[in-house]
Amino acid sequence: MTAARATVLRLALTPFVLAGVVLLAVLLPELTGVDAARSVLSGRYADGDADPQVLEALRAQLGMDQPLPQRIADRIGGLLTGDLGASWVSGQDAAAEVLAAAQISLSIVVGSMLLSFALGFGTGLLAARRTGSAADRAVRVLSRFAAALPEFALAPLLVVVFAVGLQLLPSSGWRGPEYAILPLASLVPCLAAPIAVTTREHARSLRERTFAAAAQAKGLGTARIWLLHIGKPALPPALALLTYSAAGAVAGTTAIEVVFDIPGLGSTLVEAVRTQDVPLVQGGLVAAALAALAIGALGDAAALAADPRTRRGAA
Repeated sequence: MTAARATVLRLALTPFVLAGVVLLAVLLPELTGVDAARSVLSGRYADGDADPQVLEALRAQLGMDQPLPQRIADRIGGLLTGDLGASWVSGQDAAAEVLAAAQISLSIVVGSMLLSFALGFGTGLLAARRTGSAADRAVRVLSRFAAALPEFALAPLLVVVFAVGLQLLPSSGWRGPEYAILPLASLVPCLAAPIAVTTREHARSLRERTFAAAAQAKGLGTARIWLLHIGKPALPPALALLTYSAAGAVAGTTAIEVVFDIPGLGSTLVEAVRTQDVPLVQGGLVAAALAALAIGALGDAAALAADPRTRRGAA
């Protein structure tokens, strides 16, 4: 199977993967055995008990007295229309809470992926251009180090140095652009490392081919050769790797949000699971899956567009 056909297959499977996540989300209350009415009322009664009549009335209000197929159909309809009902804990509109949190998370995910691609692709080309140089060795060593150091381990180190020690940056919250610096600095290195390594290897291979030497013999400038004849052909594998890292970026953002106390989708989902707030868990799962699949699909489309040979192979 060619790379193009594999990419097209992944894109074709995207709706089915999303449908599976939606089905898992709507079955969540049945799979966990959580009593919706008791969860809603648990915060209102210190001893955790409520009047049985109140419980039954709330179960009817939540539709828990309906047959299972009807409950599933209602939940699917709610997810498709964005009507998740009220949060079982806060009583606020669950969809509004998920949307507000998702906007924060999406800005972190997209920002980290763009920065990691720029850093990884740029340093990979630099290392390939000067193979064996100090810059090449530095890129290889730092890439290995960054790939081995997960974001949740790097984040506390950055907090200790830049927030506690130097007091240059805030260590928690989300109230301005400066609050994004440490979270992004925690995410970008581990995402950029494999892109740098892959770009270096492909650029070295392209540099050693005859067309690069022929372009140089024709008098083309070094910058043009590296941008058009080496850099451009090296784009597709780097973009493909960026696509594969989409799910990792979403998962990494969840860890970062917990560490930096950012009110994003990941931390909201973690708290919703802890408090058994099923509407928020359902909305958060679907939103996270949708974001990861959408970013992956965009990356696949960009990889196809960047390589004409791949597009011809798909024909």
